[in-house]
Formats: sequence, structure tokens, C-alpha cells
Amino acid sequence: MSERTVAVLDGNTVTNVIVVPDDWTVGPNEVEYTDAMPAGIGWEWDGTGFIPPQPYASWVLNNYVWEAPVAFPDDDQSYVWDEATASWQQV
Repeated sequence: MSERTVAVLDGNTVTNVIVVPDDWTVGPNEVEYTDAMPAGIGWEWDGTGFIPPQPYASWVLNNYVWEAPVAFPDDDQSYVWDEATASWQQV
């Protein structure tokens, strides 16, 4: 038997993610999703796709992906985002 993945909503917020049988009837507070349109608990459904929680106040949403205002360095080093300085800090 094949399975599908469904996000359970409270309003527009995902409260649970469940795997259901292929013959499951998706209810009014549920949205089926795929790997191409992932969902997670705490994410928001906008009627088209799922928006993950904003990681930092300065980040902007671009096609359902939060992006830092400064590009991640491309030098094979490890970095973390520092919101206070709005920059990547090497670790």
C-alpha cells in the first residue's frame, strides 16, 4: 500500500505532520504535500505553499526560502549568522 504525507493545520499553522494511506480523504484542516513542497510543525500555509519560521528578523523570504541579507561566504569555512552585526561570523 502506498502512502502520502499530510500537514494538519490549526488556522494556517502546521500543528502536525502525518503519513496516511493512499486512500485517505484529506480533511478541511489538512494539506497533502510532497518533497518538492515540504512542511514542518510551526510552518505557515499560505494557500499555495508552506513557509518555514523566519530564522532571523533581517532575513527575507524568497520563493519559500529565508535568505540572509548577506550572501553566505564561499570559502569552505564554517560560519554562523550574527543578527547583531548582520553578518556571517566564522566559527
